[in-house]
Amino acid sequence: MKPSKRLKVSRAVVMSTSSLSGNGRSRAQLRVYRPGDLRHIKEQRATEEVRVLNVQRINEGDYDYELSSPLDMPTILSHAGGEIAGDIGEGLEGDDWEECADIYQELLDGCRRIYRVDGRKRRDRTERTYYHWTPQYDCIVDAFMDWCLNEEQGHCIPENIHGFPSISVTVVDIFRTSKRLVPLTGDQYQSASMVRAGIFPSSPLRHHHGFSTRTLHLFHDLFCRCPRLSIQPFIKALCDVQGFPFRPYLMQQFSSAYDTYLEVKARVRRLVAHALDRDSPDWRITHTCPCCQNELEEDVALDIRMMVAMDRNDLLKRVERRKEAADDSAAEVTGSGVIERVDPRKAGGDYFLSRAVVDEWAEENWKNVTPWIPEGGFREWVWKTGRCEEKWHNASDKNTGKSWAKFDENGIFLLICRHGLVLSLADMVKAKYSLATMHHFLEAEKRRRIINGEEGPPTGKLCFAYDVGCTNSKTVHRSPLASLAKYMGYLPAIGTMHGYAHERACQLNFLLLYQTGAGLEDGETCEQYFSKSNALASAIRHASIFHRRQMITEYAYHTDNFETYGNLSKFLRNHYKQALKILGTVDSLKTWMRNAGINDARIIFRWLEEEAAYLQNLSKEPPSETLQMEYYGKLVTLKGCQAVLKEARHAWLSYRPGERDQTAALEWTQCHAQENERKILADVHALESKLDIRIRWTEGSKEWDQAEALVTGAKYRRALDKLEGLLVSRIFELSRLNISGTGYKMRKHLASALKKRSKSIQNAITEYNNIAIKMKPPRCQVDWEEVVEYAFLSEFDILHDTREDIRKRPWAVPANRVIMTQFFKVVGAEDELARVHQEIQRLITSIQHESFDWSTNSKYFFPGTPVERTSDNKGCPIEVLKADGGDEEDDGSGDDDDDDEEDLIQRVDAFLSVAEDVLGG
Repeated sequence: MKPSKRLKVSRAVVMSTSSLSGNGRSRAQLRVYRPGDLRHIKEQRATEEVRVLNVQRINEGDYDYELSSPLDMPTILSHAGGEIAGDIGEGLEGDDWEECADIYQELLDGCRRIYRVDGRKRRDRTERTYYHWTPQYDCIVDAFMDWCLNEEQGHCIPENIHGFPSISVTVVDIFRTSKRLVPLTGDQYQSASMVRAGIFPSSPLRHHHGFSTRTLHLFHDLFCRCPRLSIQPFIKALCDVQGFPFRPYLMQQFSSAYDTYLEVKARVRRLVAHALDRDSPDWRITHTCPCCQNELEEDVALDIRMMVAMDRNDLLKRVERRKEAADDSAAEVTGSGVIERVDPRKAGGDYFLSRAVVDEWAEENWKNVTPWIPEGGFREWVWKTGRCEEKWHNASDKNTGKSWAKFDENGIFLLICRHGLVLSLADMVKAKYSLATMHHFLEAEKRRRIINGEEGPPTGKLCFAYDVGCTNSKTVHRSPLASLAKYMGYLPAIGTMHGYAHERACQLNFLLLYQTGAGLEDGETCEQYFSKSNALASAIRHASIFHRRQMITEYAYHTDNFETYGNLSKFLRNHYKQALKILGTVDSLKTWMRNAGINDARIIFRWLEEEAAYLQNLSKEPPSETLQMEYYGKLVTLKGCQAVLKEARHAWLSYRPGERDQTAALEWTQCHAQENERKILADVHALESKLDIRIRWTEGSKEWDQAEALVTGAKYRRALDKLEGLLVSRIFELSRLNISGTGYKMRKHLASALKKRSKSIQNAITEYNNIAIKMKPPRCQVDWEEVVEYAFLSEFDILHDTREDIRKRPWAVPANRVIMTQFFKVVGAEDELARVHQEIQRLITSIQHESFDWSTNSKYFFPGTPVERTSDNKGCPIEVLKADGGDEEDDGSGDDDDDDEEDLIQRVDAFLSVAEDVLGG
């Protein structure tokens, strides 16, 4: 059947799709055509737009087709008027269907292009991704364990497995990026099949890209060893190694795959803990350190059963993302202005205390906490409290109770044992994190004793070393935690490095040097840990809440298990050698004590008691002395007022008329002097009545001189306090001058640097010396060199006396004070030997039990060779390639078990022999 009418399109008027739509040629370019041609073009455009909407897509190469008749279409009037069909037919010549087909194809592609409006919000992208990943984790964990077993035994899954479909994935490896075929081995999710093949996908649903497991493992180990390494430099390094430019989108893909990798590893750890029956909430914190917590029946009772340290670190803070005032973005903002994405993931595991648990111990919530009361009542044990808040700024309420507006988490609060193993972590967020951390640990220890059937309070004290332990002891004493702390034997202490910045009275109560049973422990384990963990600061400063905790937890876990635990034997060996070295000075100490007339060690303990009593009385001035100094001050002021009044009267009486009229000014001065005299006299009369003074003191009388000495002494103490306060800010530099091993040149260099930048200290020294001369008897003056040569800042405290001269007391003699310090070091060395002996036995026993647990539970971890493992869905066996070419079968003789047991016995015997050599040496 022939078409009723064919349209003929002329080459002269054929235009591109962009020209027909008005987006291509300008009006100036269109003027080259005749007016009639322009009319034809416009009408053709309208016709084609209507026609395209009513026809089907043209197959490629099919140009011989019929067009709908213009008579069947609605009539459309042109600008010039007239019907479209007739005008077009008259103006078109030629029969170029190829050009017409191209025009139709372009028009179809352009008109049918649909722009999808995405109504999703990026704010909940993380949340939706998490909910897509969650149901897949169980299958991925099984696949990951299969891959680990295959990798260990040299097996690999081939890309093509008969009977299984496969998908193509772009895999980023360490040295190359390539397309790989991943067989779908019957798993419920494609992601599990990818993980079984050693690839972690970067998205939960569309698996087009992934990273090899060994690449993720490499980054994890590099990060744990060098926390400064973040994802961006690692991805840039991969791009450099593989020879292509940096691709920023790889960072997001790698971050998603890495989060999945860490979540899978965490779930595998929980499965292992469950198989070993170590999955109780308190198991990790009560079994973290084998040397501290692996109690044995043959243990000897120590005065301090366990020593831990706790401290805050404000370098590991995180910036809270808030909407700026000028930010007009369409991001969803909460009422507080926070613009962070919603992230339901929880990181930290059993290391971190939740924010809700920490907030329970804020002071305003203490009324909601029920104190724990033991059935047997309290032990007769109350710790001492200190008063060093004025010197330690991080102990003030404004720093412990308030959070900086810029940061959400101001840092972390760490609880760590003396061997460096992390017990717990807490975020510092507007809460009493120290109380929450202590309660978490003490409550776990109490529950462990109940489970083990131990009755009554534990034997020995539990020492908590804290740089503001004196202040924290008062907080614990008045908090609901006090009863539990008393029951568990809480002993507050301050570390050696921070302790010498405390006042002397505080040191006598809390410094570890004077704590019986503390040994040679310095209590500064947190500072040693922070010196390494501070490298995390740059990576977590702008991270999300989840990723911040994730990085801190992974670092803590890796450090505990791969560094600190492996160095326990080295720790014990070093402390043992240190104790033996100090004990080697016993003969010299005995000689010094004999020359000083110290025939009994109890004399040194009595000296400490006398010094503590002296400092305690020194901090409290008698009320009578305070009133006498006030009365003396009023008399001095009265004397000055009377001198001014006398001078004013003399000036008024000597006034001569004829000069400039100053009568009013003289009378005004005289009236004011009389008024001041009356006020001072009233105060003097009141003080005389209170002190029962019948004869007013006069200058030169005995009472006047005594009161003057009291006032001078008060000024002396204020000058000394000012000098001491200025030195507190330089305490660590000053202590560095006296550290054993610091050379002469280094000490002089530090002293010179301090002198140049410490003009205020020099002014304080001058003020102190001016007042020291007026003392009766005159006090010794100090200069800059003498100040920096003080052994410790606390030596200033023995200069405070004004009521009695203590320079001749034996405990104030510098030589005797050196003997006291060395004596307590020797006592600590003896305690350290006893503790190290016990910790060596605990460590060896723990190694034996650890090997036994793994050997008896091996059936949970090694159910068979990879060939015997089948898919959990279809039950189809998966063929795996073995590197050595064959499988080894068990003959059932049990020789392998015997070999493992013999190997274990040999390793334990070797360790025992080394320990005996160390103890014997």
